[in-house]
Parts: sequence; structure tokens; C-alpha cells
Amino acid sequence: MNLRPATLKEVAERSDSIGEFGRHLRDWLHELRRASSRPQAAAVIADEPPRLADKFPSGAVADAWLAAYAEHVAGKIGVAAPAWAFAPWRISDEPLFDEGATPALRALALAGSPLAFKRRNIFTPSVDLPLTLRAGRPAKSAEEKRQANAARQRRFRRARSEELAALRKLARSSAP
Repeated sequence: MNLRPATLKEVAERSDSIGEFGRHLRDWLHELRRASSRPQAAAVIADEPPRLADKFPSGAVADAWLAAYAEHVAGKIGVAAPAWAFAPWRISDEPLFDEGATPALRALALAGSPLAFKRRNIFTPSVDLPLTLRAGRPAKSAEEKRQANAARQRRFRRARSEELAALRKLARSSAP
């Protein structure tokens, strides 16, 4: 059983504090590694997460992070960012820097933050985005492979059965 959140919506639904949010967001980033195609990656950001500003203190910060990641992932996979990510309340009121950032690190964060994060007043020198789309077909689970193989076998058997029936009919019609 997979306990990690697979979508940004699940991250928000499971979070009751900023600490939980951080843990669930890290877990979601680990799950994001499993996405092997654009449709799979787009699916993890598509559904709108519930508003966290009403759920716990610092929830507005979490709302901004969710929107920033949604837009950032969309940009990386070349699809339009979901509309929910541009809600005005998904922008931090105050500029956010990494905790304990020195003036030099703040300057680096101001220069190096991805645009999706800057738009939401989030400044961080590095954004973890473990998304690597592979060329070709998306990866399939063992169950998907089993079902595809079973369907292929059914088609093969049906075709051979139809061929055999046609041969029998031909043999009957040409028999004296």
C-alpha cells in the first residue's frame, strides 16, 4: 500500500500543520519520480488542493508553495499550468526565504528562484523537482502488462479460431 501522497491535492488534504505539509510535500516529490509521461505528470497537479490558510497557521505559505510547484511542473512538462494555481490568495503576503538565509544566500535566492516561485513571493536558491520524462511509451505496472498480454492472447485465439472455421468450411464445400 502506498502511503505517500500522489497529487498536490492529497498533500493538502493530509496536512494539518506546516510541519506535516513539509513532510507530505517531500513525499509527493518522491512520488513524482514515478511519472514517466506528460499525462502522468499533468495528472498530479490537475486537481485543485483545498485551501490551507483556513486549516492551520502558516497555511497561506503552504498554499503558495502548492501553486508554485504546480506551475513549475507544468512549465517543465510543457503544458498549461492549472487555473487554480493563479488564484490571488495563493501568493504569499510576505517574501519567503529559506530559514537562516544570510544576505548572500538571499541575493542568490532572488536571482536563482524559478519564475513560478518568484510570482508567489517564494525565494529559494534551489527547487527540488525530480521529474525525468523518458522518451517512448510510459512505464506500465505489472498488472497493466498482465492485462495487455491477456487481451493479446484472446485476440490471437479468436483469429486462429476464425481461420480454422474458414478452413473447415472450405474443406466441406470442396469435399465430393
